[in-house]
Amino acid sequence: MASPLPPLNSLRAFECAARHLSFTKAADELNITQSAVSHQIKTLEAWLGFALFERNGQRVSLSLGGAVYAGELGPVFTRILHATQDLLTSGSHQILNLRGYGTFFVRWLIPRISDFQEKNRDIKIRLTTHVEAVDFGRDKVDMGIVYGDGPWDGNRSDLLFEDALIPVVSPRLVARMSLPCSLEKMLTLPMLHSRRKIQWEDWLQAVGATRKPAENDMYFEDVTILYQCLLEGLGLALVQVKYVEDDLAQGRLVTPYPYTLRRKGGYHLVSPLEISNDDKIVRFREWVLAQSLGPAGR
Repeated sequence: MASPLPPLNSLRAFECAARHLSFTKAADELNITQSAVSHQIKTLEAWLGFALFERNGQRVSLSLGGAVYAGELGPVFTRILHATQDLLTSGSHQILNLRGYGTFFVRWLIPRISDFQEKNRDIKIRLTTHVEAVDFGRDKVDMGIVYGDGPWDGNRSDLLFEDALIPVVSPRLVARMSLPCSLEKMLTLPMLHSRRKIQWEDWLQAVGATRKPAENDMYFEDVTILYQCLLEGLGLALVQVKYVEDDLAQGRLVTPYPYTLRRKGGYHLVSPLEISNDDKIVRFREWVLAQSLGPAGR
């Protein structure tokens, strides 16, 4: 039975010539002669049954069909290149692709990840961030961090920690206050707001308080920047307890009014059911669950 694929050498020659719009430059890149490039492309055109290039003397341009075909082949060869580079650089290592929220990675996972790498030297972690939840039909990853209630159809999900919000501030901003302070006193401080503005509204409603926006309040789209401003003493922020445990323990942040708002939902580690028992996934899941349940989240 004839192969349904065209000759691969001819495909490579065509992709290269189409990218350069030059048989000469393609020959230089592929380290073959120009006539060999021309021969490979004629072989591919004969296999396909139509011309890929329009030839005008020494100049060539893509035909309509050739342009469409080149547009499809380019990303394919790029993926082959990346896959080969990954294989060569990783050797016998397994690659674990994890997609999640930047704040989760920066504030919680990355400070701990060296422990996993030390214990699992044959697995390399590749982190991808996005504000949207992972979609395994769209995102080519092994696992994801998802905020919500769960479960999610077709996926295994493990709760890492529940949604728990607490107000914190830099000690330098409240140096003249006795802590813990009154709610009224705390609400005089400038507030740092994330894009999820309802968080402060929920917290204030839970403690039976209201507060109008103040002139010195600050608003952030990038939550990572909010945390840095918090540490620099620019205002009061409402944050996930798990994200600031180390900062509280080491005195970089303090809690002026210790009320924790616990809400339905939390952060889950998810993976498609069909790969949830793969070795690298099982090992990472067991490690990260131990981290989330251990003392101070470790």
